[in-house]
Amino acid sequence: MTPPEYLGTARKWRPQRFTEVIGQDHITTTIRNALASGRVHHAYMFCGPRGVGKTTTARIIARAINCAAPVDGIEPCNQCPSCSDILVGRSMDVVEIDGASNNSVEDIRRIRENAKYPPAFGKYRVYIIDEVHMLSTSAFNALLKTLEEPPAHLLFIFATTEPHKVPATIQSRCQRFDFHRMDTRTIAAHLRTIADAEQVSIDDDALLTIARFADGSMRDAQSLFDQVRAYATGTITGTAVRRSLHVLDDEVYFALTDAIAERDLAKVFDLAAHIVAQGFDVQQAMTGLLEHLRNALTTKATGSTDFVEASEETRQRYQQLASRFSQEDLVQMMTIVAAAEQQLRYSAQPRVRFELLLAQLVHLPQARDVGKLIEELEAIRSNPNLLPQSAQGHTPNLATSDEPSQQHASTPPTTPSTPPSAGRHRSAASVTAAEIGINWQALVEKLPPQVKSIRWILSQLSPPRIEGNRCIIDCGDADAHRLLMEKKAQLEAWLRKQLQRTIELDIVVGQSTPATAPPVSAEQPTTPHSEDPSPIERALLSLGARPIPSTQ
Repeated sequence: MTPPEYLGTARKWRPQRFTEVIGQDHITTTIRNALASGRVHHAYMFCGPRGVGKTTTARIIARAINCAAPVDGIEPCNQCPSCSDILVGRSMDVVEIDGASNNSVEDIRRIRENAKYPPAFGKYRVYIIDEVHMLSTSAFNALLKTLEEPPAHLLFIFATTEPHKVPATIQSRCQRFDFHRMDTRTIAAHLRTIADAEQVSIDDDALLTIARFADGSMRDAQSLFDQVRAYATGTITGTAVRRSLHVLDDEVYFALTDAIAERDLAKVFDLAAHIVAQGFDVQQAMTGLLEHLRNALTTKATGSTDFVEASEETRQRYQQLASRFSQEDLVQMMTIVAAAEQQLRYSAQPRVRFELLLAQLVHLPQARDVGKLIEELEAIRSNPNLLPQSAQGHTPNLATSDEPSQQHASTPPTTPSTPPSAGRHRSAASVTAAEIGINWQALVEKLPPQVKSIRWILSQLSPPRIEGNRCIIDCGDADAHRLLMEKKAQLEAWLRKQLQRTIELDIVVGQSTPATAPPVSAEQPTTPHSEDPSPIERALLSLGARPIPSTQ
């Protein structure tokens, strides 16, 4: 007994009516309305990626305009002789041509000669040219005249995945429709319909994995569905799908991010060895890690898992993962992974490059939001009681007025740290470098070679004032001002790099009293400031900032 002919899911479940086309409503609605009103154009061009319904829609149009008894005047009945002939591919009125293998000018001339004859049975003679961009320049030129002024019974439908290769003279004579990639959830929902009809037991995680791997193509998803059915027995799970398609399981990515959060470099190397030993592609592993971090970032940013295409159980795990990282950390990690993914293509040692990436993520310093840090500092300056308990016993006088703050009668007044002359030039938003935890002398010792000639001058000056994005250096006299202005551009670039913020350098003369210091020769090293942190520095340390160490 001859076994029944096997049809793949993509052929068996090919849409036969406009209402069955999945995910392209913007196109099917337009065409249905055109058929209902009798405004059928003489040429259509369907553009889009593979497996999204271009050729299928073209065949439905060919049946609909030649159907003897269309349903509601629009949909093909798929039962009349014309529809039956088109379905089995023996109709003389509908001709499908592969543009890749029939791309010469002689092939187009043959089409042009046959196009003059009326249809044998239906109302229209339809030419469906697939991969039309493969036609030669001469073939396109031979098609122009017929395409511009075709007979009333002639209809052209072009399908292409690369519309930019089709000449503008051809496109301007067609109605163009762009098919888009299908949403992952749309593909998974359609696969669920197929699985239920075929009585296939498969869980949601497996369907979503297939849909993601199909990359927006329904045909690819249906082919993968057949492949997984042949591999798995019983209920098809997400793990079985990933094993069948040889892709990394989500558990590996969650284990990697857990190790990164715990700063466990040994565990990271163990997971990297497991990935390589199992034969997984390192490039694919990096791509999967980037998508994994993206899911965590969207969950952290939105507070929900609406943008995560995964099962409900996996979404809950992303909620837990997002709580372990800040948004700044996740963005920084994604940036590093994306850069490493590009560099891997040119690396002679992919495994070493992958392990280096993971080590960088493990040792990545935690990011701090500079804007929030400044807000917290401003709040501490306006209300010293907000200082941590350990720093409140040494609260300095933070008043910016010329007069010192009132103190207890038994306590002698404290000498202001800022000279009176400097206070008259300071605004409410002006602070010195020392007040925000910047060791000016340590910075001066780190001057690059381009500006080392002015090190001695800078070491004798008072720490600069910070007003928003302005860094004001008072050089004291005209000679020092002239020398500093010569190196202003290099000095400004160096300060931006050291302070990690946008800085506009302003060099002034005589607006504050220079710091008193004993004369120091150019060869004599400057005396570093005290190593004891100020109360503001202690506040910064409690907020997670790391002051610049002074050099001896």
